[in-house]
Amino acid sequence: MSERSFTEAKFDTSTKLVEAPKLQSPFEHVLACLDHTAGAMIILERACEIALAAGAKLTAMRVIPPPHQEQPVDPVDWQLSSRDETERVKRMGEQTGAPEDMDVKVVSGHASHNICKFSHDAGVDLIVLGARDFGDPHGWGLGGTARHVAENFDGSVLIIPPGTEQTRSGPRSERRIAFLLDGSPQADSVLPIAAAIARSRAAELLLMHALPEIDIFSDGPPEPGDETLREELKQRAERTAKTRMGRIKALLATGDIKSRVRLLSGDEPRRALARALCADEAELVVLSARGHGNDPDLRIGSTGDYLLTHAATPMLLVRNADRATHRNAERAPPRRTTVRGIK
Repeated sequence: MSERSFTEAKFDTSTKLVEAPKLQSPFEHVLACLDHTAGAMIILERACEIALAAGAKLTAMRVIPPPHQEQPVDPVDWQLSSRDETERVKRMGEQTGAPEDMDVKVVSGHASHNICKFSHDAGVDLIVLGARDFGDPHGWGLGGTARHVAENFDGSVLIIPPGTEQTRSGPRSERRIAFLLDGSPQADSVLPIAAAIARSRAAELLLMHALPEIDIFSDGPPEPGDETLREELKQRAERTAKTRMGRIKALLATGDIKSRVRLLSGDEPRRALARALCADEAELVVLSARGHGNDPDLRIGSTGDYLLTHAATPMLLVRNADRATHRNAERAPPRRTTVRGIK
C-alpha cells in the first residue's frame, strides 16, 4: 500500500471500479512445486483444487538438489532416481484426486532457478509452493526459494506456510476467503479472481481494508487546529472507504456470492491486517502483488511483502490479473540476480 496521504491516493473516487466479476479464473497452467516435506501433499491438493476449478493444465515438479561435490551425474543413477521420483509424485496425485493428465517434471539443480525457467518456458501462470525450504520447514518467514520465485516470476504465486496441513478446510458453511483492498486499480482488478475462488469453494468472501494512520507534520509544536483537522481527515477517509467497499459488495451480490466488509483502523495497516487475518481464520488470502506504489522495480509491494513474511495462512499473490503489468515489469531496468543470498 502506498505511503502517500490517504486523501490524495488511498481512495480516488474518480477511479472506475471493475465490472461485476465474471467468475472465471485466468489461470491456464498451474505448477505445483513439491519437496519431501509433509507439506508437499497440501501443496499438491491446493494446486489441484485451483487447476480443476479453472480447467487449467496441472504440472507437478520435484527438484532434486545437486550433489554437494562437483562431479558428473551418472546417467544410469539419474534415470533410476528420476523414475522413482516420478512414481512417487504420481502416487501423490492419485491420493489428492489430481487429473489423470497431470504432467510430472523431475529435474536436478537449484530449485528457484529450475522453477522459474520451466515456468517461463512452459507458459505457467500460477506457481504453488511452500513458504519454507526443504530442511527448514518450520522456520519463520519466507525461505530463499519462495522469496526468489515470488519476486522474479512474472505470474501469480500461491505460497503455503508450514502447518497448513494441520488446518484443513472446515465445513463448507464455515469457509472464508479474504480479499485485501487498498483502493488502487491494481487491487480492484484482482476482484474477479477472488470472487471466482470464493464461488468455486462456496465460501464467504471477506473484503478487508486497513485505514492508514493520519498524521499532521509540522516543523514546530502542534497548532490549535491540528487535532480537529486530523479528525476530519480520518472521518473523511472512513466515509470514502465505506462507500467504495459498499459498491464492491453490491457488485458481488450480482454474482450470488456471500460477502462481508471489514474496515480496520487504529493501528499501522500491515499489522492490523495481519492480526485480522489470524482472527478471521480465512483459508486463503488473495491480494494484488502491488497497490498504489506500482513501482516497476518493486515486484511486491510493502504490504504484500510484510504479510508474506508473517503469513500463517496460504496467500495468493496475483500479478497477472492485468497483463499490462507484465509489460511494465519488462521495461524495468535489469536487477541484480542475487536475492537474499540466492544466485
